[in-house]
Amino acid sequence: VGLKTILLSSLEMAHDHLCFLLLNLVAGVVSSNATLVEQATCLAENCLEEFALLQRVPLEELRRSDQTCLERVRANVTPGEEGQFKLRVLNYDNSWHITCKASQQSLVFDPFFLGKQAHFFGLVQTVELQSEGWPGIPISSITTQGVVISLNAPDHFNAPSLRELIDQTHKVPVLSAYVQSPQDGLKMAVVDAFGYGNFEDIAALSTLYPSCNPTADGDLQFKDIGDFRVCYAGLPNIAVPFRTVLIASSCGAILYAPHGIPEPFSENLLQAISKLRVGKPLVAIVGTSTLYQLGIKVTKTFEFTQEVLQQIKPDAFYDTHRQEYFAVGGIAFDLLGNSTYRIDRVSPEDICQAFPDQYRGSPSRKDNPLQVPVYEGA
Repeated sequence: VGLKTILLSSLEMAHDHLCFLLLNLVAGVVSSNATLVEQATCLAENCLEEFALLQRVPLEELRRSDQTCLERVRANVTPGEEGQFKLRVLNYDNSWHITCKASQQSLVFDPFFLGKQAHFFGLVQTVELQSEGWPGIPISSITTQGVVISLNAPDHFNAPSLRELIDQTHKVPVLSAYVQSPQDGLKMAVVDAFGYGNFEDIAALSTLYPSCNPTADGDLQFKDIGDFRVCYAGLPNIAVPFRTVLIASSCGAILYAPHGIPEPFSENLLQAISKLRVGKPLVAIVGTSTLYQLGIKVTKTFEFTQEVLQQIKPDAFYDTHRQEYFAVGGIAFDLLGNSTYRIDRVSPEDICQAFPDQYRGSPSRKDNPLQVPVYEGA
């Protein structure tokens, strides 16, 4: 018994000496402005309590210090629940279903379903959703007050998907923007008619929503659809109008820009957004990937998107349209491969690091634990 007591006492002394040495080592690290992660990695697990007392750092903060940004956010938020907004996805790329709980009304954004091809300039390039990107939702189960289209490209305004949605549910307004329509002039009408398939269907289905045209007082021009008001909040890109859609409702405001935000917002628009979000959340659903076509960059980089989002400081930010589940084909792609179509993606962890307090996830199921839930019917 005496020997056992001596051994236990020796082990305790060794533990105390080890902790003393480690804590002195960490003190040197701390004095050189090391990060909390670097400090925590210097410690054995059974010395955390002593270190926490020495540095007056909450023990749980030390235990969390080796977590990734995604893990920390996942432990504290529920993706898809933002105040009175309920966000759900219809595919794992960019089709959304958003409900305002206060009014019990909803909108669908950019529906694109399995088995529906998108044709760019006939058969020059085609895009189709892969089966891995489809959650298997019965189309007949989708209910909504309206459909909002971000731009007329056929993977956003996909006429076959839209026809099936309307045929299996009920006829609802389909909102597309003025700036890419026959009313915008001959040039854009020609691009639509010859560049994208199903132009006649698109024109027949569309109810056009206006540019926001913000005034100095923060007033906007909207198209109303039930509880929702919709307008186009930005100027068209030179090549293709990658637009930012602004939606206001009794639950708050939504900014929807699947290809990123192409330019800084004007002071008048910022004033208008500030008025809309008083006492309510502002949710930004914005793409972070950079698109190249024929070797030419046609969308802005993530760094530019960061700058613009810092203007508005959304309460919640969701990444979208990563194009990870697209099967690309067509004559041009068969001949030239990735030189005709390439996507540079930002990793979910890097996005989270850029917006640690606002990032809420993505429709994507790849390398991201922050996953927006799938729509399950009304």
